[in-house]
Amino acid sequence: MARLRLLNHGYNTTFRVDTADGAKFALRINTNSRKTLAALRAEMAWLAALSSDTDVWVPTPQRTRDGHLHAEVHSPDLGRVLPAALFAWLPGRDLRHAATPGRLMEVGRTMAALHAHTERWQLPAGAALPGLHTVLLDTPNHLVEPHAELTAARREVVSAAFAQVQQQLDSLFAGATTQVLHADLHLDNLKWWRGRLSVFDFDDCGVGVPVQDLAMSAFYLRPRLELEAALHEGYASVRPLPMATQAQYEAVVASRDLVLLNDLLVTPTAELRAMLPTYAENSYRKLRHYLATGTFRHDLPGTVTLF
Repeated sequence: MARLRLLNHGYNTTFRVDTADGAKFALRINTNSRKTLAALRAEMAWLAALSSDTDVWVPTPQRTRDGHLHAEVHSPDLGRVLPAALFAWLPGRDLRHAATPGRLMEVGRTMAALHAHTERWQLPAGAALPGLHTVLLDTPNHLVEPHAELTAARREVVSAAFAQVQQQLDSLFAGATTQVLHADLHLDNLKWWRGRLSVFDFDDCGVGVPVQDLAMSAFYLRPRLELEAALHEGYASVRPLPMATQAQYEAVVASRDLVLLNDLLVTPTAELRAMLPTYAENSYRKLRHYLATGTFRHDLPGTVTLF
């Protein structure tokens, strides 16, 4: 008899599964995710390849009885079919609770290993991932829709930041060779156990340029600049840091703020909806500072820490 324990309910619903023989797994159901089946196939194929081809510790997808890496289940409550996947359990604590420069160096080394892998790995037939060449990463733009939290002043700043970030992304992608990226390597998607790092939540993986992984991670590390520096140092110990100007790098950092604001405007999750008023004001202050200085910061007067 398996025991289910709810771990998270947001864009996905994730359970811990404990079986009668003592095995542990993570069951993920794509409850609110916009992920296509082709993208799900790509994610599962990459995780399976990483498990077999590299030493990177990832949640190995478990096959169904008929050999597939994911399943589809009908939800009577939602009236639709939901994709589901079962993964090997990763022990340890989220790195958010135990981040140090030494551990962020390991994150950088692991990120470099992921990039080295997808330089030579190809998506299988029937699999596809979204491109990461636009501000909102191939998701619908809700920032242009009427919303009480997007006052005239906030909308003006958001619109200007959106245009500036897209301009920098266009220059970053011009002539660049793209590859598969994790695209969400923040501290809550990393675990540390007995001196070893593991990486999970590949749900947002897409096709972009390597500097995006570094800059997206930096969004969550700031203002702890010693952690951001350690991330870069760890990466550079394995392979050269990706080519990008400082303006391009900061634009990718700022883009993560726009992505999260865009998602919060339409999230069905009550806990996340409650954050929106504070997050919208935070974004206004941070993006205004970014437009004025070219640098994205969280530690500004009047901002409130949410994460």
